[in-house]
Amino acid sequence: MLNLAGYFLYIISTQCYFLLVRLIAPINGRAKLLWQGQVGLLQKIKETESTISGKSIWIHSSSLGEFEQGRPVIEALKKRYPSHRIIATFFSPSGYEHMKNDTFCDAVYYLPFESKKNAKELVKALKPELAFWVKYDFWFFYLSELRKQNIPVFLLAAQFRPTQLFFKWYGVFKRNLLKQFTYIFCQNQHSQDLLNSIQINNHILTGDNRYDRVLQNIHPEFELPFIADFKGSSFLLIAGSSYKNEEEIIKQAKENVGDFKVIFAPHFIDEQRLISIEKLFGEGCIRYSTINSIEDLHNKNILILDSIGKLSRVYRYADAAFIGGGYWENGLHNCLEAAAFGMPICFGPKLRRFPEAHELVQQTIGTPINTSLEFISWFKHLLDDPSYTQKISLKCREFVASNKGATEKVLQKITELV
Repeated sequence: MLNLAGYFLYIISTQCYFLLVRLIAPINGRAKLLWQGQVGLLQKIKETESTISGKSIWIHSSSLGEFEQGRPVIEALKKRYPSHRIIATFFSPSGYEHMKNDTFCDAVYYLPFESKKNAKELVKALKPELAFWVKYDFWFFYLSELRKQNIPVFLLAAQFRPTQLFFKWYGVFKRNLLKQFTYIFCQNQHSQDLLNSIQINNHILTGDNRYDRVLQNIHPEFELPFIADFKGSSFLLIAGSSYKNEEEIIKQAKENVGDFKVIFAPHFIDEQRLISIEKLFGEGCIRYSTINSIEDLHNKNILILDSIGKLSRVYRYADAAFIGGGYWENGLHNCLEAAAFGMPICFGPKLRRFPEAHELVQQTIGTPINTSLEFISWFKHLLDDPSYTQKISLKCREFVASNKGATEKVLQKITELV
C-alpha cells in the first residue's frame, strides 16, 4: 500500500513540477531554457539516433557539476569501449548548454520530461548497452525501463544521508528507485552503511571521483590567457561560484585589508548579476570577455569571469579561494577544484551535506566563515604570514592526492559485472 501511494504521489509531484516549469518559463531564464529544450525533444532524438548504428553508452547527469564528477569514468569508458558512442543527457540547462557543442561526447541531449511512454521511447532510441547515473536525479520510469530491458545501469558517486526518504519507514517507493540499479558506487562508508540498513547490498566503496577529476585539471595545457597578467605579483583571491553573500563579504575586506586582487566566477552569469558586481566594486572591474590586450588590465583589480567552464582553469593562479553557496542548505559548490591546486579555502558555514568540506575543515585546510569580520581575520592572516599560507597550500595538495583512485575501482567492478 505504501509503495502504491508513493508511486501515485511521485507521478503527481513530477507532473506538477513539469507544469510549473512551463508556467514560469516566460519570467524565469533557467525555466525558459529548460522548457524550450523540451519542445519537440523526443522526436528530435528519435530522428537523429535512427540514422546512427552501433552500440552506445548512456551517461545521465543532473547538471554540469555532476557530469564533471563522472568525467574520469567516462574518459576511461571511451578508452575501454572505443567503438561505442557516448551519449550524455542532462536535466539542467547548466549542463546541456555548456556541453551541447563539446566534442567530448558523441551526442548531448536534454533528458525528456519523464513519463512511462517517454522512457520507453528514449531507451529504444538510444539503444544503450550500458547506462550510468551520476550521484542522483533518480527518474523512476527511465530506471525501471532500463532494468526491464536488461540494460545494466550503474550509479556513480553515490552519497546518502539518513534524512532522505530512502531510509524512512514510509519510503518504500523511494527504496524501489535504488533497487533499479545494477550496482552502486559509494563515495563514503556512511552511504554504504545506510544502504545496508535497507537491505540493499549491491554496492562498493570507491571514494569520490571528483578527486580524480580535479587532479586532471592541474596540467599546464589548461592555462588561460591574460589571467597571469592580471594577477601580476599581487595576492589573488578567487571567489568560485559566488553569490551576493560572498561578494559583499569580500567588499568589506577590500575596504579593510591591504592590497589584493579578486577574480569572481559568479554562479549565475546573467547580465543583471554581472552588473551588480560591477556596481559593488566600481571602476576597478573588468569582464574577462572584454579583454583584448594586457593594456586593458591597467588599474584593474577585479576580474569577472562572464562565461561558463573557466573556473576550474583559473584556480591555478590563486593564492586563496572563497567557495560560494555555503550560506544556505545544500548550496555549497565544488571545493575540490580549488584544493587540487593547493591553497587555503574558505566557505559559508552550512556544510552538513558536504563531507568533502568537512574533511577540509578537519585537515585545517578549509575554514567556515560566518561573518565579514571572520573573513577579514582569516584573510589578513594569509596576507601577513606567507609561510603559513604556503604550509596550508602544501597540506592541501597532499590531501587531494591521497584521495585519488576512485575511477580505477569503478572500472574494475564494471569489468567483473559485464
